[in-house]
Amino acid sequence: MPITPNTANPARAFKKGLNELRVKDVKEARARLTRILEITTNASFNNYASGRVKTLDVEKAKQIEAVFAYYGVKEPWGL
Repeated sequence: MPITPNTANPARAFKKGLNELRVKDVKEARARLTRILEITTNASFNNYASGRVKTLDVEKAKQIEAVFAYYGVKEPWGL
């Protein structure tokens, strides 16, 4: 079986931030993040959250940080 390289980039991933959210805030935060990222599918969201998407501009990164800061997460970046 061929081994595929890990294409996730922890510097672009915000899965750590998602894991630090309170359960009651996950749905709302996820909705805000999908609006910021301008995506509509779960697969696209998971690609961004895991850092597989290589194009994440500075403005969107700041908006993502602001969403997590709103919910009390100080360090959202990482896997």
